[in-house]
Amino acid sequence: MRWGMFSLSQIPDQRVVVETLDEHFSQFRLAEELGYDSIWIAEHLFSTYGIVTSTQVLAAAIARVTSRIRIGTGVVVIPFNHPLRTAGDFGLVDVLSHGRLDFGVGRAYQPHEFVGLGLQMEQSRQMFNEGLDIILKAWTDEKISYNGTFWKIPEPVEVLPKPVQRPHPPVWMACVSPDSFLASADAGYNIQMATPFSYRIYREVWREKLAEQIALYEAQCKKTGRDPKAAKRMMLVPLYCDADRARAKATFGAYVTWFYRKVSGHQLGAKKEEVIVKGYELAMAENIRSMKEGYLEFERLSEFGAVCASDPEGCAEYLIDLRDRLGIDEFVLWSSVGGLPNENCQASMRLVKERVIPMVEAAAAKATVAA
Repeated sequence: MRWGMFSLSQIPDQRVVVETLDEHFSQFRLAEELGYDSIWIAEHLFSTYGIVTSTQVLAAAIARVTSRIRIGTGVVVIPFNHPLRTAGDFGLVDVLSHGRLDFGVGRAYQPHEFVGLGLQMEQSRQMFNEGLDIILKAWTDEKISYNGTFWKIPEPVEVLPKPVQRPHPPVWMACVSPDSFLASADAGYNIQMATPFSYRIYREVWREKLAEQIALYEAQCKKTGRDPKAAKRMMLVPLYCDADRARAKATFGAYVTWFYRKVSGHQLGAKKEEVIVKGYELAMAENIRSMKEGYLEFERLSEFGAVCASDPEGCAEYLIDLRDRLGIDEFVLWSSVGGLPNENCQASMRLVKERVIPMVEAAAAKATVAA
């Protein structure tokens, strides 16, 4: 088992951006001190939903204040930048970190970001596929030229620096829909899953649906001659641990509620109308249903396991169940949801490391022996 922490850099009060980011860096350093395996960061535009507009900038900064812990992106939005710039920037991040980059990629899902950049959201999957192809070629080929639909590189160019990790940093694909699981199987990418995304689509049965999609992924791997267990499986979970179970829920609830209301507002768009974009039909329609039917309220989020706020025993029980159902290799735990205070985040990180992780790993070892 591997253990990571996640930061979306959600800062509802923009008067304290500098101080809050300093606190986030104290959490990154603490994660390394406590022995966590990874730090995962994300990028978003035009909203306090997440103020980091460039994961390469934040990853480079983290690389220079840590020495061992891996640095993952959850995710780099491929359509939002020229892929040669993305390849060069993250090649540099891998160099600065001495080969600690995990390259998580996706195509974005919030309409207001595409509107702000003047991009056609319905073209995001094609842009993602083309952009990622360019990035991987730029990392592995001495020079690259390309004649794509969205990006053209007419003369061969050499992208430098090349990554330290060869042939390139591990690639992780954000997987929610069956199509994304199949694409990851075909390419051999590691899998990024996240309870907030799967739950908003599948609600009460999100775990069962994920198990079905993983079975689909494994079948596709076998069909293409790949080992279905070779790629790593990561699960992002909003989780807050406190010695007192009731206090954990009372503390975490308001911050989780802020997060879900924020993402729901983005789903509706600037005019507060329902938005359904081609290529996102399932996710957008089901997100709207989840919002309208009250599934994004904290009590139901807790009831159906989209978030976990509990004591160490409750947190361990929750994570063991996910591991057993879905074969998770790495849990990435998100405590700093919606601006949860730094002292609460750090206390949760410490308690998880001291008490939760040993229980989960003991259960994993027991299951391995039994198998």
